[in-house]
Amino acid sequence: MSHNRQARPVPPLAGYYAERGTYNRTATTEELLDRIPLAGFRHHEAPRLWDILKRGQALTVERERTNTHDGRAVAVRWMDHHLGYLPRDRNGLAAQLLDQDQPLIARILEKRDHADRHHRLELGLYRAKARSTARH
Repeated sequence: MSHNRQARPVPPLAGYYAERGTYNRTATTEELLDRIPLAGFRHHEAPRLWDILKRGQALTVERERTNTHDGRAVAVRWMDHHLGYLPRDRNGLAAQLLDQDQPLIARILEKRDHADRHHRLELGLYRAKARSTARH
């Protein structure tokens, strides 16, 4: 039985793949909600994927309502790889918005080869901005 290795769909928030020299539309389509470190770095797949992860990459954030350690757990994934979690003391807003079916993603803002694993990946938590109804 073959496994389909394609990436799972990421919400279509524009901007990361803008051509060089063109205006990056991310600022007009995404709202930065928080800058937050990745928790659980060494316990999941982030160390194994370190060389593949790049600044600006979009990551999925998913609620784990059945997590016995944290009732507001928010997992961070890249494709089908579990990288870690939003920290327990900082995941309340994301959990609330995801429970309301708001489209959220995370992006890698900083990637550091830091001795403290809590400072290796800094994420930006984003939601899609409401589309303007004005016509030009």
